Amino acid sequence: MSKVAKYLEYVLLAICVVILVAFYVQSASGVFKLSNLAEVLESTTMTDGILWWTYALTALAIGLILVLAVVAMCDNTKSLKKAGLLLVITVVLVAASYLLASGAPVEVNVANQPTEATFKMTDMILNLTYFLIGGVVLALVGGGIYNAVKK
Repeated sequence: MSKVAKYLEYVLLAICVVILVAFYVQSASGVFKLSNLAEVLESTTMTDGILWWTYALTALAIGLILVLAVVAMCDNTKSLKKAGLLLVITVVLVAASYLLASGAPVEVNVANQPTEATFKMTDMILNLTYFLIGGVVLALVGGGIYNAVKK
């Protein structure tokens, strides 16, 4: 892994930790105390912030996949088939996740209910996460079986 990618990973991890801590300690009045958890759960201020951060990270990941695939196509014409396949798989997974997302509201006890578009995006990201976790599990099991048969 290059140094730039490693530093970018550390920066994103630090930002995620700060946002996670802020979610659990910030109240609507802006006072940072661990005892404000009940007040935080009643408001959607930090929840909206975390959702937007999740959207940003997802968009960044999808954008980097697309950009790196195009760069790989430009650098090596032999990898054109692999890069094209990666682009197609990415577009299909994102489209399938969006189409399978219901966007149905969840019954929660908050004053400001999120919009239907927020539910749709959240469901899409959850579906995409489930697809990717399933792919990782299949790759791990398939790789293990392949290595066992190969030996």
